[in-house]
Amino acid sequence: MSYPFSTIQQITIMTPPAPTMRQQLAVSELRRGLHQLGLRSIRTGELPGPAAVDGDLRFVLTSGAGERETYIISDAADGVALHGDGEPGLLYAVFDFLERQGAVFGIDGEYYPLDQATTLQTPPADSPWYGKPRFGVRGLLPWPDFLNCVSIYNREDWRAYLEAMVRMRFNTLGIHVYGQEDQWAESFLSFEYGGVGHISYLDTTVSDRWGYLPQRTSRYGMSAAQYFDAEIFGADSTRFARGPWEAAEMAQQVWREAFGYAAQLGIHTGVGFEPYRVPEEIRRACPPEVRTEEVYDFHGRVHRIERIDPTSRTARYILETRLAQLLEAYPSVHYVYLWEDEFMNWASQHHNVELPVTPFVQAYDFLRRHAPDKRLVLAGWGGVVRHFAAFHRALPEEIIFAALNDQVGWDPVHEAFGQLGDRERWPIPWLEDDPAMWFPQFHVHRFANDFKLAEQYGCQGMLGIHWRHRIVDPTATYMARRFWDQNESVPGHYARYAATQAAGARSRRLAEILESADRERKLLATWNGECLPDGHHVNQGFSGDYSEAFTIESGFEIPDSIIASQQAVIAELDELLDQAESPLERERLGYLFGQVRFLDPYAQAWRKGVAFHQLISAQQERKRQGDLAGAVAEILSTGVPLWIEILGHVRDAVLSFQHTVATRNDLGMLASVHNKFVRIATFRFMASLLEFLDKLPAEAEAAYHAALAPDRELPALLFLPTRPTRLSPGEAVTITAVAPGMHEVSSVNLWRRTLEHPDWQKVRMDNVGRRTYTARLEMPHGAGWGIEYYVEAEFAAAPSPLRLTAPPSAPEQSYLVTQ
Repeated sequence: MSYPFSTIQQITIMTPPAPTMRQQLAVSELRRGLHQLGLRSIRTGELPGPAAVDGDLRFVLTSGAGERETYIISDAADGVALHGDGEPGLLYAVFDFLERQGAVFGIDGEYYPLDQATTLQTPPADSPWYGKPRFGVRGLLPWPDFLNCVSIYNREDWRAYLEAMVRMRFNTLGIHVYGQEDQWAESFLSFEYGGVGHISYLDTTVSDRWGYLPQRTSRYGMSAAQYFDAEIFGADSTRFARGPWEAAEMAQQVWREAFGYAAQLGIHTGVGFEPYRVPEEIRRACPPEVRTEEVYDFHGRVHRIERIDPTSRTARYILETRLAQLLEAYPSVHYVYLWEDEFMNWASQHHNVELPVTPFVQAYDFLRRHAPDKRLVLAGWGGVVRHFAAFHRALPEEIIFAALNDQVGWDPVHEAFGQLGDRERWPIPWLEDDPAMWFPQFHVHRFANDFKLAEQYGCQGMLGIHWRHRIVDPTATYMARRFWDQNESVPGHYARYAATQAAGARSRRLAEILESADRERKLLATWNGECLPDGHHVNQGFSGDYSEAFTIESGFEIPDSIIASQQAVIAELDELLDQAESPLERERLGYLFGQVRFLDPYAQAWRKGVAFHQLISAQQERKRQGDLAGAVAEILSTGVPLWIEILGHVRDAVLSFQHTVATRNDLGMLASVHNKFVRIATFRFMASLLEFLDKLPAEAEAAYHAALAPDRELPALLFLPTRPTRLSPGEAVTITAVAPGMHEVSSVNLWRRTLEHPDWQKVRMDNVGRRTYTARLEMPHGAGWGIEYYVEAEFAAAPSPLRLTAPPSAPEQSYLVTQ
C-alpha cells in the first residue's frame, strides 16, 4: 500500500500510556525520519489518543518488555502499527520502516533520497512486514591507532558514531587496544606493575610510530594548515594532557562516557588487549627469568618478539592487574576481549607458533570470580583460527571465539568457524584494509560472500573492522541491511545507496558505476589478483598507514590495466558530477569523485616513485664505484625530470582529496597524506637528488615550490566534521565548523531554531584557531521534540561576498538534533 503525501493532512504517533525511555526514543526516531522525508505536520500522544479525522495517518507503536529484537509492521485502522516483541524490536521496526521509504543509515549518519518522496510506502493489509535478525550480535570494530580513526575522537565524535550505530540496527561495539613494547601502548588500558607505569598515548600529528614523524601542521603545504586549528591534531585527551597518566585518565573518561551512552542506546560494548605482549617498561620491571624472546622471519625481515612467560606467576599477576584496571575504567562493558598477538598471526603463516591457552583459562577464572556478568571473547587476527580446534577442546563453552578474516580481509570467513559445536562465534570481515588506507574501497561483493559463509558455518554474530567513516559507508550500509535481509542483493544495495547520492537517472548510473567497480575490481587495491598455493590471497601495500605508506622501495608494480580501469571510473564519475543539479547533489557526488580521483595521480606518482628510487639506488652504487660524474649526469638527465613529474602528480592527488574533506576521519587522513606522501615525495626525494647535486636546477626548484604553493583552486569550503544528532533537555555539545579556502573568512554563524517555531536565531561562532570555529549547541528545556541548525560562513570576495552553508541544502534542509 501507499499513501500519497497530498492526502496526508496530519500524522499522529501514539504509544501506550507512560511510555518507557526506549519507546519514547522510537517515537522520536520515527518523527525524525518522517520530518526528513518532508512530512512536517506530526503530533504525538498516548493511546487511546484523540479521535481520528480525515487526512490523519496514524502510527501506533507498541512493544513487549525485555530485549527481544523481532518485530512486525502491519496495516492498521487509519494507518500503520509497529510492534516490537521487545523494546529493541520496536526501535528496529522504526528504522526498517524508514529504510523502506529510501533512507540509508551509515556510519556518517542518515542519507535520504535526493529525489523528493511523494508517497509513503506501507505494508499491504494481508501481508505484514516481519523483522528478525539473522545474527544476534551485529556491530563494528573500530580500530584505534592511526590519525583517521577513533584514536582522534572527542566526546561529540563518539556520540555521533554511536547514534549512527543504533540507526544501523547494530547492537555491539568492540575495540582492540595495543599495549606492547616499542612504545605501541595506547592510553585506554594503561596500568602499573611493581609501582611503575609505562609511556602510552593516542596518536597525534606529533607521533613517531606507524610511519609518522612529528610535524607541525603549519608545515603542511597546499594550504592544508587551514584545515587544522593548531599545530597538533588529535584527540583533546592527548593534546591537552600534561603527561602519560593524565592522558590515560582523560582518554579513559571519554571512553567511559561513550560506553555509558552506548548502554543507554542499547549497544553492548567490549574492549580488550593482547595478553602475551606488555609495554617495554613493564617487561623490564619483571624478573629476568620470566622474560622471553622469539625470532621469526616474515614480511621480508626478521622480527624479535619479546614477551613474558605466560605460564609464570608474574604473567598471571600482570594479566589480573590489567583485567582489574579494565573493569574499573569501564564498568559498563559487556565483553572482555583477549587478543592473539598480532605478530603471532603473521609468523604462524610460515612457522609453527605456539599459542598457549593459559591466559584465556586464567582470564575466564578471574571474570567468573570478579565480574560474572561479563563474557570473555577469545579474538585474534586470521591466524588464530588455526588454534580454534585445540582451544575449543580446552576452554569452557561460555567463551566466545572471534577472528578477523585473514590477509586483511581478502581471505574469506574460515571454515574453522563451522567446527565449534554450540560455541558462540563471530567472524570479523574488513570493511576496509589498512594496506590501502588512503583509497576508497568498495567490498560489497566480498561481504556478500562472507555473510553466506558465516551463515553456513552457524555463526551467531559478526563485526566489521574499519578505521574511516563516510568513505566506507557504501559497504557498511550493505552490512547493516544484510544482517536482517538474506535477499539483500549487491545491485539492489548499490541502487538504494546511489539514490541518496545522486538524483534522477544519475542515481541509476552511479549505482552501475559503483557495482561494476566493486565486482570487476577496477580500482587500485591491496589484493593483486593472485593466491598462494596454501590459499592465502597475495597482498601488496600501496598506502599502508601502519608504515610510511608511500613505500616505493617495495617495488610493487601497478598494472596498466588498473591504471586504465580506474581512469574510466573517474571519467564516469566526473560526467555525473558535471550534471549534478543541486548543491547537495554536487557535494555528495563531489565527495565520491574526489576520493576516487585521488587514485590516478597517486598511482602515477607511485610508478614514477619506484623508478626514481631505483635510479637513485643505481646511481649511488655508481658513485661508490668512483663514477661520480656519470652519476651526476644521469641524475640531471633522468632523475630531475622524473622528480618534476612526480611533484605534479603529488599536488594533483592531494588537492583531489583535500577538496573533499568532510569528516574528522578525513582530517586525520589529510594529516597522514601530508606527513608521509607529500613529505617523502617533496623534501626526501629532493634530499636524495642533493646527494649528487650542489644545487637544484632552476626548473626543479620552481617545480618544488609550485607543488607546495597555496591552493588557489578552492575559493572556499565549509564543513562540519562531526554532527551529533541527539540531546536530552539541558545537554549541550560543541559544534565545530572548518572554513578553508583562498578567500578570507569574514564571519561564521550558527543558525538554530526549535522545531516548534519558525524563527531562526543567530549565534556568532568563536574562532578557536586558523579557520576552525566552534559554538555551543544546547537542547533547551521546553524545546519540544528537537532543534535544527546549520552553519553559514561569509568569505571576502569581489564583487560581492561569497556565502556558503553546511549542509549545502540549508536552510530548507538543515541538521537535526532530536530528544
